[in-house]
Amino acid sequence: MIFQKKQEIFLKLKNYSYTLKGKEFKIDVVPKGNNKKFYELKENNKEFFIYVPIPYTENDVFKISYSKDRFFNDIKPEKNKLLLTFSLSTLFVLVLSFLFSIYSLQPLRKALNILEETTKDIIHDINTPLMSILVNLKILKMSYKENEEIKRIEQATNQLKNLYQNLNLISKEIEKNIESVNIKSVIQKELDNFQKLYPEIKVRANLKNIILETDKTALERIISNLLSNAFKHNIPDGYVKVILTSEKLIIENSSREIKNPEKLFDRFYKESQRGLGLGLSIVKKLSEDLGFKVKIETEKNRFKILLIFK
Repeated sequence: MIFQKKQEIFLKLKNYSYTLKGKEFKIDVVPKGNNKKFYELKENNKEFFIYVPIPYTENDVFKISYSKDRFFNDIKPEKNKLLLTFSLSTLFVLVLSFLFSIYSLQPLRKALNILEETTKDIIHDINTPLMSILVNLKILKMSYKENEEIKRIEQATNQLKNLYQNLNLISKEIEKNIESVNIKSVIQKELDNFQKLYPEIKVRANLKNIILETDKTALERIISNLLSNAFKHNIPDGYVKVILTSEKLIIENSSREIKNPEKLFDRFYKESQRGLGLGLSIVKKLSEDLGFKVKIETEKNRFKILLIFK
C-alpha cells in the first residue's frame, strides 16, 4: 500500500511540475549540482521530492516536495482499516483453531477416559484371583514346605503381585501412614526374593541398621521397584551392589549402555522389551510424596541410582 501511495505521489509531483498550480506541494529553487536527476522520486527524513529543470536556467532547478507527515496522515485511515481487517481475521482464525482443537482432541480424550476405566477394571479383576492364589499358596506351603514347584509358583506370584501394586498406584493417590520403618530389613527381604529369581547375579550389600519415620507401604514399593530394575535390566553374570547409610540408599548394577537417562523417570518409557516402563516413574512419584530425592548416575556399563532421605 505504501509503495502504491508513493507512486501516486510521484505522479502528482510530476504532473504538478508542468503547471505549478495549487498549494498542495512545496517549491524551492536549489543549485543544480552534479548529482541531481530530473523527474525521479527521492526522499529524506522529512519529505518526498523530485527535481525539475527551470527553463532557460542551467545553474538552478526546482525542488518540488511533499511532506512525509502529511503523507502518513493521508494513509492513516487505510492503515487502520488494514489493521482492523488483520485483527478480525486473526481473531476468527484463533476461534476457529480453538473449536477445531476441541473437536479433534475429543476422540483422544474419550480414548484416554476409556483407557483409564479399563485400567481400573483390570486392576480390580486381577485382585480377586491374586488374593486367592496367595491364600492357597500359604495353605500349600504349610503342607509342602520344601517343595521346589511351590517355591517357583510363589516367586511368579510375587512378580504378579508387584505388577498389581504398581498398576494400583497409577490409579490413585497414596494415603500416608507415618511409622518407624527398619529400612535394612525391608531391603534384605526384597534382596532375598530377587536373588531367588536371579541366582546368576552377584549381590554385594553393605547395610546399616537405619530406622526412618515414613510410610512403610510406599517405601517398600520404592525399594522393590529399584531392586527390580537393578536385577531385571542387568547383564549376564552381572552384579548388584546395595549400600545403605543414614542419609541415602545407593543401588548400583552392571548394565548395558543407557541411551536416554533423562527419560528413565517418564511413565511407560523403556529401553528394552522387558517390563512396562512403570517402575522408575512410580519411584519418582512416591519419593516426591515422601519428601525424598532420587538421582541417576550412568556410565557405559554401570547404572547407579541414589535415594536421598534428607
